[in-house]
Amino acid sequence: MDKTTYRKKNFGLSFWISIIIMVVCIPATIGISYLLGDRKLYIGSVIIMILAMIPFFVSFEGSKPEARYLAILAVLTAIAVVSRVAFIWLPSFKPMAGVIIMTAIAFGPQAGFMSGALSMIISNIIFGQGPWTPWQMFCYGLIGFVAGLLANARIFSEKHLIRTSIISFILVTVLSSAVLDTCSLFYMTSTVNEVSAISIYAAGIVPNMMNALASTLCVFILLKPFMAILNRLKQKYGINY
Repeated sequence: MDKTTYRKKNFGLSFWISIIIMVVCIPATIGISYLLGDRKLYIGSVIIMILAMIPFFVSFEGSKPEARYLAILAVLTAIAVVSRVAFIWLPSFKPMAGVIIMTAIAFGPQAGFMSGALSMIISNIIFGQGPWTPWQMFCYGLIGFVAGLLANARIFSEKHLIRTSIISFILVTVLSSAVLDTCSLFYMTSTVNEVSAISIYAAGIVPNMMNALASTLCVFILLKPFMAILNRLKQKYGINY
């Protein structure tokens, strides 16, 4: 299967399943978890973890992913987790989204979505699970998915490093504000109104931009060597993405 054929497949069944999962299934899971309270927190997180893996495996549409491919993605997810844990001493400066974006550039939107969601729930073993976990999984999975789509459209590429870095900064900032600050709005305020919304979103601007800056620096510094290594691995093991 050549690269062009594989990219076309990504906009077939697996693409639309990904859209349905992100637009309908995961928001519904988050909403139900919120209504049920902390009692169903871990169930909701596990459901989202499973949903995040479905588009990735469906993307093969009958072919079976080789163990070496899955091993590479597992390592990349582990690197994303470590990149967050390594900066535990520096609040609001975590380059994890940068690793997720690079994974999506290398292996596509489905892999980016899965890596983003899984790296968040795994790293929260150290940072602490809570009602925010499903929201964080959705946010970082969405970052990976959008980055993969931008890579397929040739907007994200190691050949266009500055453009990729700038858009990465915007992507992480906007999605963090849209998803994570909305989570804070529901869980940190007793009454959701215009005043509380403005306060929450305004307070989240600097932390979101700091996280986006860390991720952008990660992409800017590491994308070229990162892709050089992954491209060699894909060529060596015949991974056709």
